[in-house]
Order: sequence, then structure tokens, then C-alpha cells
Amino acid sequence: MIYSVKASKALYRSIPLLLRILGYNYEQDSVKRTKGLPLWQFLIGVSGSGNITLDKNSYVLHPGQAFLFPPNIPHSYQSTGGRWVVHFVGFSGNSCQKVLLDLRMHRPGLYQLKHEKLCLQHIECFRSVLEQHESDKNRSLSKELYAFLLDMSQNTFEDHAASSQQDGLISEITLYLEDHYAEDISLADLSDQFSRTPEYLCTRFREEKGETIIKYLTRIRIGHARWMILENPDLSVSEVGRLCGFRSPSYFGKVFRDYTGMTPKACVKNYM
Repeated sequence: MIYSVKASKALYRSIPLLLRILGYNYEQDSVKRTKGLPLWQFLIGVSGSGNITLDKNSYVLHPGQAFLFPPNIPHSYQSTGGRWVVHFVGFSGNSCQKVLLDLRMHRPGLYQLKHEKLCLQHIECFRSVLEQHESDKNRSLSKELYAFLLDMSQNTFEDHAASSQQDGLISEITLYLEDHYAEDISLADLSDQFSRTPEYLCTRFREEKGETIIKYLTRIRIGHARWMILENPDLSVSEVGRLCGFRSPSYFGKVFRDYTGMTPKACVKNYM
């Protein structure tokens, strides 16, 4: 069973953590996302097992484990054979990045659950709130989401043997880009932020990610723009572009079309 939660622009400003999607005892089929998802997601193994590929790294998710996906990173997963059942929790929010950093749980990869029942209790609480007939569930869900993340940080440990060996500097750069995508970011800014020359950062980033820093940042911005357009069709194209770091509406439209194959307005019509 899958539950989805809509969030307005006002909610992003007023609520720090937002539950966006919940999967409960979901029989997972094969998934390939070339642009990732514009939100954070925990995939939690219930039964069976599945192969996960994130960037160039591969993992196997078993029952009693959780996998953390960061936003807008290409990934895929599929069953290793037989029935693969999972729970999943997708979330975003204006304080999401900071909360995960504070909880030391911002690195993508495989996490081992110490207490599976505690995790299931939170999943059941999410379901209970989602199935209530109250008009505004987002605040209750936000409280429960924080409790979920807090307990996950205290009752899991990162599986370093199976987790990505991604360079720590590159990991920090990707997190910085995700946190500041709406701002003007130049290679000079990153050079100052991480005390490395632009040439060094560009070389290391391309070696690790297989693309330039600017292209990676653009993918993040377009991912957020797609989500914002679908969730807030009343926003103008220029406003969406501005909120996602594009200062020129015409350039935003061109880049959006290059990455998605359609204009922002066509994107709204295709999903209405």
C-alpha cells in the first residue's frame, strides 16, 4: 500500500519536516530512476532481498536493514529473486538537511536496524495519521517524522562494509549543493567553502561522479523544479525558476526542456 502527501509552498516555509510518501508492506518491483527523486527516502527491508545501485556502487538490502537515498541521485533497485517486500518513507522540508546532519545520518548507504519493532511502530503511526479524516495532517506527520528520524539515528548503525566508499570531500560537496541549490553557487564559492582550488574540486568531483559539478547542480535544481511545478501548479514558471536557483526565466525554460523533454507548462498539463 502506498500513501502520498501533498505539500504547498506555505507548508515548506512553516513546517521543517514533511512526510511526502509512505509505502507499507509493499511488494517492490524493479525501479530505475535516471534523475533520482527530489526527496530523501528510507527503503526498509521486510522480507526477501533486493539489489540496489546508487551512482556506481551496488548493495544488497536484506530484512532488518534500511537504505538511505539522498535527493536527485540516479539509482535503481530490483529483487534478487522471489518476492521482495519493503516499507519506504520519503520526506523533505526546509530543515531536512540540517536535521539529518545533526543526527549524523546524512550519508547515503546501508544501515543496520538494531530494533526492527521500533521502526515498525513509527510506520504504523504514519499510517494511523494518514488514515484519519482530519483536514491538516502535516503537523502531526512532521512530529512523527522527527521522532522516526531520531530513533533511526539512535537505533541503527551504518554498515561500513557495504556502504559506499565515496570520498568524504565529495560527499560534503553534494550535500552542500543540495542544501544551497536555490542560491547563486560558483566554483569560486565552492573553492572558498572547502578550501580547495576550483581545478582540484572539478577533477575530484568528475572522477567520483562522472560529471561536472555544474551539471550535477543543474540536475538537483531541475529535480526540485519538477516537484514544485507538480505540487504548486499555480506558481508562475519564472517564480519556480527563481526558487530553484535560475535567475533567467528563458534560461530556466531551456534547461528544463533539455533535461525533461518538455516545457514547464507542458509538465503541468501532462500530470493534471
